[in-house]
Amino acid sequence: MIDDEDDAHRPLPVVLKPIDDELLSSWLARHAAYYGVSKPFFAKWLMPGTRNLSLLDYRLGLSQVARLSEKLRCDPIALIAMTFLEAPAGSAELICRNSSPQICRPCADRHARDGASGAVPKHWRKAWRITCPACGAPLSDTSERLDTGETLRDTSPFADVWKEAVAGEAIVERFLHGDNSFDYSPIALMRALLVHTWRPCGANGRKPAAGWALGAIFPEFDNLARPIKRRINHAAVAALPISFRPALLAGISRAIANPAILNAVRDETILRGRTAFERLCETARLEAQAAKESH
Repeated sequence: MIDDEDDAHRPLPVVLKPIDDELLSSWLARHAAYYGVSKPFFAKWLMPGTRNLSLLDYRLGLSQVARLSEKLRCDPIALIAMTFLEAPAGSAELICRNSSPQICRPCADRHARDGASGAVPKHWRKAWRITCPACGAPLSDTSERLDTGETLRDTSPFADVWKEAVAGEAIVERFLHGDNSFDYSPIALMRALLVHTWRPCGANGRKPAAGWALGAIFPEFDNLARPIKRRINHAAVAALPISFRPALLAGISRAIANPAILNAVRDETILRGRTAFERLCETARLEAQAAKESH
């Protein structure tokens, strides 16, 4: 049907129902599969010059909205809601682009039973989520085998702080949705805790040891992170491997509940690491203050 050039100007005869909170690129990809064409081909057919459906999740112009709403016979406002264009301020850096590191297995099974196999909700891209907001189940790492049934609560080396991590997840969610009761922005604190630094002295008592600010709260973090140190960067929080996410969220929970912890962490850093940590903590304080003053 969509191989016909004359059909390029007509709405699709069959429009699939989106799941709750479905990502636009996921919905469009399911249409491509339904009509038996590749995603790049379907993207180009929808909007000449476009071949990457994922880009539409982050950049969507008014002409594109009009084109898609016509082709898919849907409300433009509902279409925009399927993207990250109206995501809460400050959340952009916490969105995983192009791939979903987490999945809710119970929801994925339900989607398949409902005829929406492969559907991807927006919260599977959010780097502060460890539980599913739809059903409450712990999320799973998409790199884990599907048949194990294990969740992040089973596979993360920081499963012992799961309750604190869930509390940290709730703190980030509240802050992003306008809760101005915090003294520090949890978003900026996430960056601060991932600062790479040096400890005042190493285990041998003679030379400093490399680590991360978060390692001052959870010492095992440093040992586990060193083999993949290039993947842990305070400027790219969303790139943090999901198995480490419970530690980061638990650190946020502790720091928000007891800000004095930040002073203790600071004392465990030196050189440029201390400077970066202090700067980001001050940013966290100023962002929280600005949020309070704006209400």
